[in-house]
Amino acid sequence: MSIIKRLQTRTGITGEMTAILAVMGLTTLAMSLPNPVLPLYLTSIDIGPALLGTMLSVSMFGMAIGEAGWGWLADRTGIRLAMITGTLFTGLAVLMFVFTQNVPIIFCIFFIWGFLRSAVFGPIRGYIGTAAPPHKKATFMALSTVMLSASSSLGALPSGFLVDSLGYHSVFYTSLGVSVIGGIIVLTGLRTSRLSSETVSQEEVSEDSPSKEKFNLFSLTPMCLVTALRFFGLGCMMTFLPLFATEEAGVDITLVGVLFTIGGLANVALTVPTGILADRLGKKNIMIAGMIVSAGAMAGIAYSGNFTWLVVYMILNSLGMALFSPAALGLLSDSVPRNRQSTAMGFYGGVCENVGILAGSALGGVFWDTLGPQSTFFTGAITCGLGVVLCITLVRNVRAV
Repeated sequence: MSIIKRLQTRTGITGEMTAILAVMGLTTLAMSLPNPVLPLYLTSIDIGPALLGTMLSVSMFGMAIGEAGWGWLADRTGIRLAMITGTLFTGLAVLMFVFTQNVPIIFCIFFIWGFLRSAVFGPIRGYIGTAAPPHKKATFMALSTVMLSASSSLGALPSGFLVDSLGYHSVFYTSLGVSVIGGIIVLTGLRTSRLSSETVSQEEVSEDSPSKEKFNLFSLTPMCLVTALRFFGLGCMMTFLPLFATEEAGVDITLVGVLFTIGGLANVALTVPTGILADRLGKKNIMIAGMIVSAGAMAGIAYSGNFTWLVVYMILNSLGMALFSPAALGLLSDSVPRNRQSTAMGFYGGVCENVGILAGSALGGVFWDTLGPQSTFFTGAITCGLGVVLCITLVRNVRAV
């Protein structure tokens, strides 16, 4: 047996999974390039904070619709179509920002961008949930989270430098280029791969399967509420931390990208260990710990007056997310039959995660304008606290048949 096959047998990470994670990483990289500077770009063309938050919320609304739909489709047709959409077509959507400053058209671009980029995440999470050993769900889900964080960090790092040297449009062109690379990998390297729930045996997907009869999306409601509350704070941070850093803490625009990169690298370093911890100590317990840590981090950001303290609380928030996400995804996967993993993961990402981000982006701008910048981050801390209460009272450890 070759070294590669031995490694695959020992870890459970196949070449197919590696290829899928690579495409996911490139998609995330392309998406994260504009993210740190997009609020600043919109501000530069005279779009105010409240309208800015609404625009980014429209993008999350597009993801909420798209991710659930793409996950459902992937369980029935495979994920290759979704991956092509999430790479090539998403890159073209980002390019449209270059050609207009018209507010209604920008709203349309945000919706299209959100809908198309959502095609990757639910299906890939579903694939991992299907392929992962039952006792290592959180650990394997941590792999996708690491790929997201690493790619986000790489994308955030050059964005500020690109803007300073070549202007805002250079970020959109670079994002398109990365998306095209991802699309080429899908078209050439995954042409004949079986990439969906096709890996599940026919016995497991039979119409009279007990697990299939018992499962319905409404059973995910408690987990969905907790996740939406947690991701409300993430929506506030993604949208308004760049503005807070530059306008309230006096941070240079170049360092905004560095700030996001530091947070992403911290998440990369912490996610796999916390995933292993969740498999050993209980996924629900680690979820609760993650929300408590994130609540403290967001409250701390509200009092940060310089770059150093922003870095400290950014790292702390990354720890909270590293604790929460793999544990939550693992717990979700445990409760869902193998033939419905992509559907459930699409629903979780599209409705639970993205609705929280959408609400945080939209309401965060309202709080910013009416109560001041600090209130935006305090609200995120409060919603995390509410998530802790609901997680303790409503979320249960349930394993699908």
